[in-house]
Amino acid sequence: MGTSFDFRSLRCFPSARDAATWHFLPRYPDVQRATDGRPLVTLVDLGPTAYLVFTATWAASREDLQALREEIVARNPAMRAQPLVLAFAPVASPRCSVLVGDGRGSFEILASSATSGMPPYDAAFNLHLQGERLAHAKAALHGEPGRLGVEYAAQLRVPVSAKAEFRANGADILAAVDAAQGRDALRQALERAVDEGRARVVVDAPDPDASELATELYDRVLDRAAELLPRMLRQAPPGDVRVTAEIEREIGQPTSAFTDLGRLLATETTQSDIGGQHAAD
Repeated sequence: MGTSFDFRSLRCFPSARDAATWHFLPRYPDVQRATDGRPLVTLVDLGPTAYLVFTATWAASREDLQALREEIVARNPAMRAQPLVLAFAPVASPRCSVLVGDGRGSFEILASSATSGMPPYDAAFNLHLQGERLAHAKAALHGEPGRLGVEYAAQLRVPVSAKAEFRANGADILAAVDAAQGRDALRQALERAVDEGRARVVVDAPDPDASELATELYDRVLDRAAELLPRMLRQAPPGDVRVTAEIEREIGQPTSAFTDLGRLLATETTQSDIGGQHAAD
């Protein structure tokens, strides 16, 4: 199976669970468009104030997906023999924000919204603007970059595996095991052995997630050791003993996608609703 790569406007990576599936994540959001491809962005101009109306969307174009399919097969010829599934990357808690900028690269959040909750994660906006913010919006609708942007933020769901191992010399802990009355007492004795250096717990987890998983793994491997050690030490002469515990789960990694609406609309003609004015007027 291949590795992650960027292709056109997409981040692409193979599924960790299904060899026939590749995930994609669009790097640049868009706005909903008419059937002829025109972006549906409306400015209802009321003089000193206005309403900016549009729906943001986070999707890949049909052309990019078809080209991606061909690129994946070219990079991984073995996939020619099986169906290839392209799926939007699994994300949690997606939110969409409209950002207003100063034209020099600095942006701040103008409004934020939850999304439809499933691809293409539509988010509708009806923004009341006036003063400087209205001026920035009009500049963006005339194609000026750095004035208005759309950003999606979410947690990319990534599968991780983590393992902990209890290590000790059987002779060093045999007395504690024999003296313990019951599993709970043995669990406490093993924890004391670790604190005193007569045993070790080694955690193997991805660095960003070690703090999140270490405590759970520590408890889990000691519980497992308390369950298995009495039998292990009775069945064989005391020597090196090792007991492992594993966790498999999905964790969230922050991800985002940003589009400058000024650049997006620079060569486009926008459409207005009845009662409004042309978005560039």
